[in-house]
Amino acid sequence: MMSPLSKRLSLMMLVGALAGGPVACSDTADEHPNTEVPDAGQPDAELDADPDPDGGDPVETRALPLSLKVQDQAGMPIAGASVIYQGQAHLTDLGGQVLIEPAAGAETMIVQIEAEGYAPSSAERPVVEAAEGQQMSALVRLLALGEAQSFDAEAPATLEVRGVRINLPANALVDGEGNPVVGQAEMTFAGIEPSSDDLRFMPGPLIGVPSEGDPVDLLSVYMADISFWQNGEKLQLAEGIEAQLDFPISQAFSDYAVGDTIPFWSFDLQQARWVYESECEVIAGDGLVASCRASHFSWWNVDKPLGTRNCVEVTVIDAETGEPIPGATVEGEAQSYLGRVAPFGATDDMGITCVDFMREGTIELSALHSFYYQNADGPLTVVGNETAASCQSEEGGECLKVTIEMSNARGCLSGILLNEDAEPVAGAPVYGLYEMMTGPASALTESGDDGTYCLALPPVDEVELVSVHDDAAAQAIISLDSDAFTEAACGSDGCEDAGELVLESGSTTCVEGILNSYTTQDDEYVGVPRADQPVYIYLGDVELTCGPDVNPEDRGQILAQGITDADGGFALDLPLMTDVQVTVVIGECHEQFGRECLAFSNQPTGSVIFDIEGIEASVEDGGCQELGEFSTPPMCYQD
Repeated sequence: MMSPLSKRLSLMMLVGALAGGPVACSDTADEHPNTEVPDAGQPDAELDADPDPDGGDPVETRALPLSLKVQDQAGMPIAGASVIYQGQAHLTDLGGQVLIEPAAGAETMIVQIEAEGYAPSSAERPVVEAAEGQQMSALVRLLALGEAQSFDAEAPATLEVRGVRINLPANALVDGEGNPVVGQAEMTFAGIEPSSDDLRFMPGPLIGVPSEGDPVDLLSVYMADISFWQNGEKLQLAEGIEAQLDFPISQAFSDYAVGDTIPFWSFDLQQARWVYESECEVIAGDGLVASCRASHFSWWNVDKPLGTRNCVEVTVIDAETGEPIPGATVEGEAQSYLGRVAPFGATDDMGITCVDFMREGTIELSALHSFYYQNADGPLTVVGNETAASCQSEEGGECLKVTIEMSNARGCLSGILLNEDAEPVAGAPVYGLYEMMTGPASALTESGDDGTYCLALPPVDEVELVSVHDDAAAQAIISLDSDAFTEAACGSDGCEDAGELVLESGSTTCVEGILNSYTTQDDEYVGVPRADQPVYIYLGDVELTCGPDVNPEDRGQILAQGITDADGGFALDLPLMTDVQVTVVIGECHEQFGRECLAFSNQPTGSVIFDIEGIEASVEDGGCQELGEFSTPPMCYQD
């Protein structure tokens, strides 16, 4: 669980990004922050008419659109993530959400999710016909890439992170056009060790496609996304080159011994499946190690196929009406064994889904939905038995049966947002973070002309309020009594009173850097300082958008701005914050070259995202954090 400080800082980053653009005021809140789902921008699906089971008028049905939410490890929405469906990219909104209509006649939807600074992932959901107004819900959690490690691409390299060792031959990497990579490169790593890490951050279900036969369920020993970069471009192994990957085997996996082999799988984002590649050998090292050979870099998984299993049929219903809830995601987390067979099930039009798990194992089930929250004190525990059974087969025993109740009842929390002079602040985002059984959840609203605001909330014991506006921040923790929960709507007399939330300006830190563009003189690269170029420092990770109608403030909250001096240098004061990231945008979008004329940093990845050290400093007094050198192509300055 996140510490209070981490929660506050993550929220400050997110609220800062939201403050840079329009905020939709939501009357509902659930495990999916910002439940105001944007229009998918596609024609409405054709409606069918099914007979009413009670003999009344026909009920209009449609193929449910996919309401997908993307969030990070802190539970915060990731704005600007690319969600690709059938080759078309859809960007998540400021609440991390996107709504996508299924293709005509599709039986399933498979989407790929990418966001800068995170390992890629996927989501697969069935296409369900149900009543108009329903949605198929999906929550995708992205794993952040770790700190990049630099190395010489022209020499043999041994890189190690979290006990995983990568041995790379000299001159092993090529760029996107197949050219050999020279000079410095970087490696990023995002790993999941099943005995200790959260498997909900896997890139897709643990289903493997063997070289022959039907797909198999898998139990993971270790999985990781390993990527190589240079100047922001992703690299790959040259044809015919292999890298050696050594994965530690946790002591929790007691069935392995030196000389055993374990299947090695790579993840195919297009089909959301693990594809068999080769075998890893178990060797002795610092404990047992799975030694593997990789011919390309992506998500890799050391897994063994699962044997017999149990299954559980889950029915999800509305706690108030008893009606089935279609489009709910049911997640199962293993309690008595390592790994999960099926990370989710999605309910059909009758609110039913089925989840496999290890025979005689114990799992905890929880449900997610865009409009509902699980109406219980904790996940539902299911204990298997000795009789093998599977959702996909009629052979063996019967599946266990359970029911999960969900509710959409809401209470509300209201208050007033003030500045340091006790004056009402209008138009500022106010974010409330609270804990649900499925992890962090949040609600969002915007202060009115008189500074008042109201958040719609489920029954919770504590809400953390955060707002960031005009370089000032406010934070407060409000205690509530979930046992005395009263259903109420914003604007009614039944809202809990949060009192005053005061925006305060604080101390500053500062950053500095320099902008050059490089040209060739006498066969040597020469840096040319670029003066009078705009510099914007944004809170968090923002999308570097360009377009005729895109203004700098549209990208997110600007913490500081200025222009480069005659030497190409800049130094800017920022509000003092700890352990947060900023995006540095220098230059202007070019009429012909677009975002290519926004500067990139001269570190190997070219990234313009920086961690702020949080040291009190100012441009006037000195001690600014050095961001280094940035570059733009000379073509950007030619007439």
